[in-house]
Order: sequence, then structure tokens, then C-alpha cells
Amino acid sequence: MKFLCLHGAGTNSEILEIQLGPVRDALKAKADFEFFEGFLEVAPLEELKDFFKGPYFTWYSPGMGGKTLTEAKAELLELIETEGPFDACLGFSQGAALLAAVIIDHQKNHQFGPNLFRLAIFVCAVAPLLVTKTGGDADLDTNYSPSIESMAPLTEPWGGPYIKGHEPRPDEQWNIFIPEKIREAGLTIRIPTAHIYGSKDRDILESLRVRDMCDPRRRVEFDHGRGHEVPREPKLIAQMAATMDRAINSAMTAV
Repeated sequence: MKFLCLHGAGTNSEILEIQLGPVRDALKAKADFEFFEGFLEVAPLEELKDFFKGPYFTWYSPGMGGKTLTEAKAELLELIETEGPFDACLGFSQGAALLAAVIIDHQKNHQFGPNLFRLAIFVCAVAPLLVTKTGGDADLDTNYSPSIESMAPLTEPWGGPYIKGHEPRPDEQWNIFIPEKIREAGLTIRIPTAHIYGSKDRDILESLRVRDMCDPRRRVEFDHGRGHEVPREPKLIAQMAATMDRAINSAMTAV
């Protein structure tokens, strides 16, 4: 199964590749992981800059303007078109949020299929966002579907927390998707999913928000009990790999 893998904000593809190394080794008979770089170069996260070399990237940034989110979704779809096809996807943190966003958008545009992926794995996910008010970007969603107007009712204003230096511009409004509204709109992520998160993560509620946007009959989850990270302890690695293996098996047998 070929995976598209997206790292978190302020890191890079090499970092995620290293972090997932032991899990990838455990799943190498079933999965091939391909890692891609974020679209915007940024300063590194403070906790990483002394341990990993740059450059560092993000997929979108409130501080760089709402257009970065729309552009990221459009560019990701282009990447999938040019580098794929991919059977599955895996995202860490902001990478998971971007994947969840394009999956939901794709389902809005293709109500009766085909699916964008057969499987999605979300690791320490943060929730997908939508820019509902912009300053100078009046044509923000001209070339991207679905429209902001059609998706805005599924969201509520988001107050952060934001990465330092990436706070929204004062003339823009960033919203966060609401699981209940996603379900009511018939846009629950319908493919098999795996959710790996840590109960000590500052973003744990967002990870659970993403989980609740997915079909409960087709999702598996694992709480590694730590923070916003990919654990390295052998026992936790084995449990993460087992969770992902269950999801892969579910996707491979799904009708």
C-alpha cells in the first residue's frame, strides 16, 4: 500500500521520516511511505531546531494570509495527481489537518465516489480549518471547489492556539470544522482511518475532533499516552504499528 506522508508545521519531510522509522520498519511488508515537503519555508519550531537540520516548512500559515490555506489544498491535489496514485495517506499534526480538509472537500465534490484515498492515518492531528473572512484576498476561492460559502456553515470561529509568529492577520477570520456539522452534512470521512494521539498532547481535543469527523465503524485509535510526538519506546512503537496494521487490513478488505 503506497502512502502519501505529510509532516507538521515548522518541520520537514526528513524529520517525519526519521520519527516514523521504527513503525515503517514494522510495516514494511505492507506499506511503502513517500514523504513530501511543505509548500512554505518558515523558521523551525524551537524544540526541533537544535536536533534536526533545516530548511523547515509549513503547509499553510495564518500569519502569511488566508490564501496560503486555499493554495495548499489546491497544490496538494496537484501533487497527488502528478506523484500518485496513492492508496493511502498519513499526516502528522498540520499535515493531518490538511489531509482531512482535502478528503472532506473531495467528498463534497464527489458525493458518490470515487474516494481520494482508501485509508487515512492521522497522527497527533490538529483539526482542519477554513478561512471565512479575508482582507486583500477577495478572490480567495475562485479556482477551488467547494466554495467557502458552502463550507462555512460547518465551522465556528477558531481562537488558536497559534504557532508563535503565525497568528492570523487582523482583517482575516480563520474557522475550525465542527464534527457534528460534518456528520449532519453527510460529509463524515467514509474511508477507514487510524487515529494515533497522546493524552498529554496540548492539542488532544483537536485530535479527538478529527477522530469524530470519521466513520466510527471504520476507525481504529491508539492513545500512546505522551505529548505531541511520535514515541520511540519499543512497546509503544509495536502498539502504533499494530493499530496501523489493523487499519491497513480494513482498507484492503473494504468494499
